[in-house]
Amino acid sequence: MRNIYGVVLSSALALAALTACDPASEPAAAPAPKVGAGSAAAPTATSAAAPAMDATTKKACGELLKAVAETAKNAADAEKIGPPVGYIAVSTQYIAGSAAMSAYSIGANETVAAAADKVNAAMEDLDKAWNANPKKAPSKADLDAAVKELKAACAAG
Repeated sequence: MRNIYGVVLSSALALAALTACDPASEPAAAPAPKVGAGSAAAPTATSAAAPAMDATTKKACGELLKAVAETAKNAADAEKIGPPVGYIAVSTQYIAGSAAMSAYSIGANETVAAAADKVNAAMEDLDKAWNANPKKAPSKADLDAAVKELKAACAAG
């Protein structure tokens, strides 16, 4: 009985030590502003223009759009095989494309990430539709609309 308490207690202490050192749970300290001798604070510029696209978002857009094109090509190739085997392959292509949307949208700005999530959802819906009726091709209208939104988000920055 004593061994069980020892294992439970040591496990609880290890867990407490690990969670106490989690850098994600600690608030980030704001950097102190640097003020040089005799320098005035720089005025902040405000503009109505959208901010420039950061490098991470730009890279994500390139990867997302490439993944969309690749998924569309692979799904079209699989669809040519015909039912039911080819349509199962189409379903697989859409689920792979959906996973790519999730992976490549990491770090993108909110607008691009939201648009990628819509493409992801549309691809998942197509996967389900192909599996529900492997003898009839479902409509791609929702996917086309989501891709158009993703392209617009990437173009806008």
